[in-house]
Amino acid sequence: MKEYKYPMGVTSQFSFCGLPFRLDTYSGCAFNCTYCFARLRGGYNHTKKLRPANPDRIIKKFKNALTNEKQTSIISQYIRRKMPLHFGGMSDPFQPIEKEMGISWKILKFLSRIKYPTIISTKSTLISSPKYLDVIKSNPNCIIQFSLSTTIDENSQISEPYSTSPSDLLKTIEVMSLNNIIATIRWQPFIPYLSESPSIFVKRVASCGIRHIGFEHLKLPVENQNPLWRRLSKSLEFDIYDYYKKNNALVDGRELVLPSDYKLININRVKEALSNYDITLGVADNDLQYLSDSKCCCSGADLFHGFENWNKFQIGYAIKASEGKSIRFSLIKDMWKPTGSLDQHINSDSRIIKNANSYNRVEDYIIERWQNLRSPFNPTRFYNIKYQNELDENGMKIYEWQKSKS
Repeated sequence: MKEYKYPMGVTSQFSFCGLPFRLDTYSGCAFNCTYCFARLRGGYNHTKKLRPANPDRIIKKFKNALTNEKQTSIISQYIRRKMPLHFGGMSDPFQPIEKEMGISWKILKFLSRIKYPTIISTKSTLISSPKYLDVIKSNPNCIIQFSLSTTIDENSQISEPYSTSPSDLLKTIEVMSLNNIIATIRWQPFIPYLSESPSIFVKRVASCGIRHIGFEHLKLPVENQNPLWRRLSKSLEFDIYDYYKKNNALVDGRELVLPSDYKLININRVKEALSNYDITLGVADNDLQYLSDSKCCCSGADLFHGFENWNKFQIGYAIKASEGKSIRFSLIKDMWKPTGSLDQHINSDSRIIKNANSYNRVEDYIIERWQNLRSPFNPTRFYNIKYQNELDENGMKIYEWQKSKS
């Protein structure tokens, strides 16, 4: 089995994400969820093409970064900074192959030993087995995000036919909570007429002891060529593409997304349902991200001790920090940021023209996206934010709210 050579990286959403540092112990995912975004963003692999990372190389990278400041890559700087790690950004670290290979377990042991702030994304029950549970409990700086599109097993067979059943996942979440491990849910995606209503979903998951819900609507690929996408379309009792078009869905890059006004209705329903519980909300739809109860995008990581060094040098945080007033680059200008080249972590089609240093830093990309109104990452891509032809004293564009953001 070939080795996965790039297990650590910077997520493509670094310019508006509080958790840009990702780790994947496997390339490809056996769960093969029909809606998986990774297939549209360069991470798709069929089960037969799974590639494991080398855990010793990963651990060595951490050790070298922590003991040698001459290690100047962005990843090394993230590690020394103790930037929270998103473990499972592109594939599930606890998918079935983990039982055989134990790569994620070896990494978890090391991360727990150094108390590294870690956010795990999974749909697996393996994580609640004694071997894994004991390791996770030894790291006080650990959050487990469980992904669900529905709590109904029958419906899950349509959207996640190869994945863990919701009923088993909810039992696993209960085990986490009973062991005082922070458990959250990623309700990602919400699928019209397949996912249940927010009031029903929230009531079911609240009883498991979760602390936070991240919520996001389904994005459809513009070209419905992948066999798993076709399976989802065929299995639903209505034409989801026609439904999206009738609701004025917009083309965003390679994806078809519902308009902000439509999504806002469901977000408010989730907020209303959560008002009866001590559970916070993170909005993962990028255009409405600022409606989250927390400042660290949709994850809610900043609400928990040990995750203070999340990424604040990003456009999403500038919008959240504006508190409804003018959105200025000065809100993030002095936030910590890594130096060195980001180009190697960016898809060649998305790279900007090299500057005089022959490479581009995180700062160069953020500034370009801030200033370029045509960029899909510009602040105007957020709901109700406009540019009104005003610059600050440094020539940086100033953005304004058009309506109340509540």
